[in-house]
Amino acid sequence: MYQKPDLNTPLANLRTNTEAWKASIARHSSDERMGKGLAWDVELMEERDDIAAKIVEDFAAIDAEMSQRRIIDNAAPSAWTIDRLTDEQIAACKADWPELGMLADSTIRQVADVLGIRMVRSMAQEAVRRAPGFLAAGDSK
Repeated sequence: MYQKPDLNTPLANLRTNTEAWKASIARHSSDERMGKGLAWDVELMEERDDIAAKIVEDFAAIDAEMSQRRIIDNAAPSAWTIDRLTDEQIAACKADWPELGMLADSTIRQVADVLGIRMVRSMAQEAVRRAPGFLAAGDSK
């Protein structure tokens, strides 16, 4: 069954580390640098190397999560995903939208968990509209 991927943590880490990188760059080009010497510059560059390594780790975590996903259950932050429908919600939708009756509950749940129930309804409506032409084409062969 579809599980929401956890991209929130690596994305938050990436934002934090990017801000740290920007702060390090600003600090290196500020007036604070004056009179500190080469050792201070090297220390700041080493600090940026550590931050860059963290940024690379963040991208690796995002890539690892996204590489496990197929197209239909693509990875996204939880803000972009849809909460799973309860059995009662699916029953209510089927009562309101009879075209969903042509699909199995398991199919409705799997697609609705990823795309949303309105997209499932739209696909069912399109299938109902196209069915007569499709069936007529099959009968003529």
